[in-house]
Amino acid sequence: MPAMAHYLADYPLSLATHLLFGPLALLLAPFQLWQGLRQRRPGLHRWLGRLYGLSILGGGLASLTLLPGFEGSRFAALGFGTLAVLWIGVTLWGIGRARAGDIAAHRRWMRRSVALTFAAVTLRLIMAPLIAAGWSVTETYEITAWGSWLVNLAVLEIWQRRRVQRARIA
Repeated sequence: MPAMAHYLADYPLSLATHLLFGPLALLLAPFQLWQGLRQRRPGLHRWLGRLYGLSILGGGLASLTLLPGFEGSRFAALGFGTLAVLWIGVTLWGIGRARAGDIAAHRRWMRRSVALTFAAVTLRLIMAPLIAAGWSVTETYEITAWGSWLVNLAVLEIWQRRRVQRARIA
């Protein structure tokens, strides 16, 4: 992406860290949600969970260090910065819930973490039609910086609330 090329010269370590750990978190997330793996191999789940958490810490911190070179608006930078802080915070909170033995809360918070992780996918799903409509990459950030993660969290929260309501009825 030409809109990101300047990071290579100005922030090579941050860019490499973000490009390594972001996709690694995306790769690990489905395995963490896989109930069969959690039940049959809890040790592997915990090990992969640690790697997932470290990936988010690395990717999120790298994102924050890239913000000074961001070429979009302040509004878009605030959206991406908020995503990075929430990505790290929600994940650490979820891990903390597991360590405290509150597995139900751990699962809810880690689903939120995964929703934030998949903002990278949603961003591209939103960005593609905007670019096809003639928007520049930088212009799409006005929508994607917030929409990529707010949509994911909203859908997840609706799903989680309906799940609780169905459990109460049953």
